Amino acid sequence: MFRLKHFGSTMSITNKAAIVGIGDTPTDRLGSKPGEPRKSSAEYLSWALHLALEDAGLTLKDFQGQGLGVTIPTAYPQPFWPEEVSEILGITPGFLLGGATGGAGAVSLLGGMSAAINSGFIDLALVIGAAAPFSEHWGGGIQPGDMRDWEIPYGTMGPNSKIAMVMRRHMHQYGTTLDHLGKVAVAARYHASLNPLGYLRKPITVDDYKNSRLVADPVRLLDCVMPANGGKAYILASPERAKTLRKKPIYLKGFGERSNPSYGPRAGSDALIMGVKDAGRVAMEMAGVKHRDINFLELYDDYVIVVYLQIEDLGFCEKGDLKFFENTDFTFKGQLPIQTGGGIINCGQPSTAGGVHHILEGVRQLRGEGGERQVPNPKIGLISGLGVLPYGKNLGCCAVAILGNEV
Repeated sequence: MFRLKHFGSTMSITNKAAIVGIGDTPTDRLGSKPGEPRKSSAEYLSWALHLALEDAGLTLKDFQGQGLGVTIPTAYPQPFWPEEVSEILGITPGFLLGGATGGAGAVSLLGGMSAAINSGFIDLALVIGAAAPFSEHWGGGIQPGDMRDWEIPYGTMGPNSKIAMVMRRHMHQYGTTLDHLGKVAVAARYHASLNPLGYLRKPITVDDYKNSRLVADPVRLLDCVMPANGGKAYILASPERAKTLRKKPIYLKGFGERSNPSYGPRAGSDALIMGVKDAGRVAMEMAGVKHRDINFLELYDDYVIVVYLQIEDLGFCEKGDLKFFENTDFTFKGQLPIQTGGGIINCGQPSTAGGVHHILEGVRQLRGEGGERQVPNPKIGLISGLGVLPYGKNLGCCAVAILGNEV
């Protein structure tokens, strides 16, 4: 029987669950050209599942009556996707969760499934996501009324326009330049060049970043995440079960989440502060770690400015500290390694399943499976997930996990 340990007003789930298997299909953009071979999202799901099962040394039978968590693609036209996935995979889950927080869903499900394992309700959980936006087209859908009436008619044409305002505000308020942001982009691409699963692997320079074409001024092409097809999965187990499996367990040490964050008045929230500010604080306090204990960051990266803001809001530097970005080496050999797999900007974003990428790369680093981009002797990594970009604010769903390779 589990004894629940409480951390302040929050139940601690430190070391109560461990990641024991990962599955990561190569990403592609098949279907973008006429006549190309293509796969469905169901095929990517099955592929990711079998890779994760093989990695963990488990079979499909092990998951009957256990946990299943599914990231919900943003363009899917109906709400029953998690149940459909269980049918596609041939699983009858005893506990089914949908990750309905966009790119934050994968990290949110890590916290939710770990809590379920801690409760004793299940002792295994599969978390999985896939999308094939270049092969499957669901139509444009219906825009929410506020977006239809108050954003699109005035020129706010989706996430690129919204993040452009955030980026411009940061540049205006703190003097941030393309050189500061370009350093983040270059480090991530360098890591992608060393990652066999990277899609964009040609190294870039800061000048390449600065000279890439404008998308929504000041946002450039190399600021933006790359849509792709693919599937990704991870398997969680109770500590007792984890010790019997094939790979070294990677433990969840801390978890925090904030949705619909607002810093300042609701009608005029500070768009330069993200919910990871509080989600990260909660996760680090639960894990009992300080900034100096964290060996690498795997930060959700739909845009370069979003990575930049998270480094500030997680407390690795003060807001607007340009010298920190000028003086810090963000490569795997440096003081603060970030995006050690290249991030989804370079490895591709299969819709909301892209959020799984950062968890998988964190596990690889903590197992010592990073290959040419391996961070030296890591013990603790911080992972973030973000989703939803409302007008006039920053990301609306924020989740942070601290992973470690020791109990």
